[in-house]
Amino acid sequence: MTTRIDIFYASHDGHTLKIARFIEKILMGAFDGKVTLHSAKSPDLEAERIGQDSFTVVIAPIRYGYPLREAEAFLRANKTRIAPERLAMLLVCLTARKPNRQSVETNGYLRKWLARHGLTPKIAASIAGKLDYPRYRPFDRFMIRLIMRMSRGPTDPTTQIEYTDWAQVEALSQEIARLAQGELTPA
Repeated sequence: MTTRIDIFYASHDGHTLKIARFIEKILMGAFDGKVTLHSAKSPDLEAERIGQDSFTVVIAPIRYGYPLREAEAFLRANKTRIAPERLAMLLVCLTARKPNRQSVETNGYLRKWLARHGLTPKIAASIAGKLDYPRYRPFDRFMIRLIMRMSRGPTDPTTQIEYTDWAQVEALSQEIARLAQGELTPA
């Protein structure tokens, strides 16, 4: 059993942070130890403590085909400290709005992220994000509309849709809590 769960997040528009806070809230109610939320950009945890006696959750959004740079930098710097059986990697992206695009086997972004870092976490999933055209800068709006056109998603520039399946996020959080408390057998 681990004594704490550390959640490291990267967020661009704030939606990934919203998901990370929801995960933190669920874990605080389901896990007997300490749960702490950290920015991947500037973790407030000493490097030598990352992965020590803890379960680690890394959550990052996709931006133009890649997870945010701060999540990538965090993983490059710390992946050798974190045991794969005590790691969850969650990727927030709009392709996960389709239920058949939420697993390693079906989500190319998630598969590439894991392969790029040579990681096989105990839990890996893709979570649907939020589409909010009015908040995007003109270039971002143009690019996301182009991507959505190719994937047959909404392209109306006034569209605001939160695709996040909160039941999925809660189930993932419960699974993390059970694993951190030793109720699941490590792979």
